[in-house]
Amino acid sequence: MTLVNALLVRLADALLAPLAGLPPLAVVAGCALGSALAVLGVMRFTSNQVALGLVKRRIHAALLEMRLYNDDLRALLRAQGEVLRHNLSYVGLSLVPLVITAVPLTLAIAQLQAWYGYTGLTPGTPVVVTAALERGAAATMPRLEGAGVEVTGPPRYFPTLGEMTWRIVPRAPGPTTLRLVTAGGTVIEKQLHVATGDDIARRSPLREQPSFVGQLLYPSEPPLDASAGVTAIRLPYPERLLPVAGQAVHWLYVYLALTFAFVLLLRKPLGVVI
Repeated sequence: MTLVNALLVRLADALLAPLAGLPPLAVVAGCALGSALAVLGVMRFTSNQVALGLVKRRIHAALLEMRLYNDDLRALLRAQGEVLRHNLSYVGLSLVPLVITAVPLTLAIAQLQAWYGYTGLTPGTPVVVTAALERGAAATMPRLEGAGVEVTGPPRYFPTLGEMTWRIVPRAPGPTTLRLVTAGGTVIEKQLHVATGDDIARRSPLREQPSFVGQLLYPSEPPLDASAGVTAIRLPYPERLLPVAGQAVHWLYVYLALTFAFVLLLRKPLGVVI
């Protein structure tokens, strides 16, 4: 998974970095359009379009029968059974394209989340950095440092949580690297991006030890070394919300809604049965 993420990060950065100056809503809409075209293409070439069309017509016929014979209990129950049976057939015919599209779309959403899911930390505003430690590792974690970042006060350790926190104040805008330095000289790094206005950049609130779910959700940085004594490092990036019709909406809701809308709008012009 680490190698796959490294390749996807390079690809996503090559595609999204040149678009960083555009409004986020426009980029998300463009990505939704591309996703809809990909879904329709997979649906057309990996599903039995003739069988799908036939099943849909049979479902419509059964629904019409339910409406026409709603005073006939036997006919109504028979029509309901037909609707259920044909719906199961529809799911079976759609399963292959759904599986094929689910994996790349999930990976794409993770990359888009890193670019458009968070805003940067504000220069001059203190935040708390948290490190989750393995048992007995607190004594070997003496300091946190980073260029353009001021660490204010000593770290605080919470034994029941197994966590150590540092209060930092970002000073210089732009990307930098936080460094956890152990007593033995081991250095553990976490990327940090301080806002320069409402800039668009790759950000990750979490870096942790190797896990499939963690690497799937937070692909921007390689996992921590399991022997470092630190299981995770967290940064409190604020979530980015997109302005839609006067409302602040999470980008993922916008992306999913537009993808679904584009699929519905383009299915007939492209001759795809869904």
